[in-house]
Amino acid sequence: MSEKLGFGIIGCGIIADFHANALKELGDEAELIGVCDVVFDAAEKFAKRHGTKAFPSAEALLSCPEINVVNICTPSGYHHFSVIAAAKAGKHIICEKPLAINAQQLDEIEQVCRQAGVTVSVVSQNRYAKSVSQVKQALENGLLGRIVCADIYMKYHRSQEYYDSGSWRGTKRIDGGGALMNQGIHGIDLLLYLAGDIKSVYAVSKTLVRNIEVEDTLSAVVEYKNGATGVIQATTSVYPGYPRRLELNGDKGSVVLDETSIVRWDVCDTADHEDVVMFPSLAHGASTPTAISAEGHIRQISDMINAIKTGKKPLSGLAEGRKAVDVILAIYRSAEEGRPIEL
Repeated sequence: MSEKLGFGIIGCGIIADFHANALKELGDEAELIGVCDVVFDAAEKFAKRHGTKAFPSAEALLSCPEINVVNICTPSGYHHFSVIAAAKAGKHIICEKPLAINAQQLDEIEQVCRQAGVTVSVVSQNRYAKSVSQVKQALENGLLGRIVCADIYMKYHRSQEYYDSGSWRGTKRIDGGGALMNQGIHGIDLLLYLAGDIKSVYAVSKTLVRNIEVEDTLSAVVEYKNGATGVIQATTSVYPGYPRRLELNGDKGSVVLDETSIVRWDVCDTADHEDVVMFPSLAHGASTPTAISAEGHIRQISDMINAIKTGKKPLSGLAEGRKAVDVILAIYRSAEEGRPIEL
């Protein structure tokens, strides 16, 4: 397959612009055929801004034979319905996080997508950063030795105005959760990608500041399958909000990432890593959701195009997209029941 792939976007909110801009950067391989939104006026304005077509409905978009891949950018609670519809229409799928918001939805997605034989990529753009690849390689090469601690701190800020700007924000039914499910899921994915699978979690979750149905402050202690321990913190309640910080500590070395920037590289054997660049995190969404770079989306969509053309699995496929949600659901269950939960 050498021709351009046709893309369609369902949902024309804030994040959809990142997808559209990424597709423009990949113009030699991809073309945005059209978009749709439940508010047709929003779809028309978005389409005009990006030089494409506004479809009157998701059904109309999914019936377009020129569209090979559908990018799902709807609110979290609607991802499940859009993924199922796209798979049944035979379209490959790029879905914004989270893939779904409960286990029943995840099970149905897995079943339908596998039956349809479509490729699915769940947006986890941080995996594609060069610095993250360097850390992943260092871990695989054993440069940090045995991992002892793996911690992530996601002390973000979202104002009450942010939640009030959309009726779905901060709701259990559509947002699926708060600081962890919405803002923190990218960090959970990155933690799992680098530190490995989690064995058990023990969490405390509270709503301390914002007038929302879900948590704005959460802390959890985790045990990994490799024996390491760690801490997960997620907030939207603190001011002014700070870049996500991921710390990996082994018996032979330690690495710290602020967002996707390496800020500490304390490794005994650095002979093969003289090209490691440490710099502060510049683009991050700690206080403003749109203050992120589109570079990760460009690399992830490029990876998806390659996966479709070659038959290989995308770096962040269906199983990986589910794994992060399963961990979050276990953390929520632990907080509700006041006890450790085994995954």
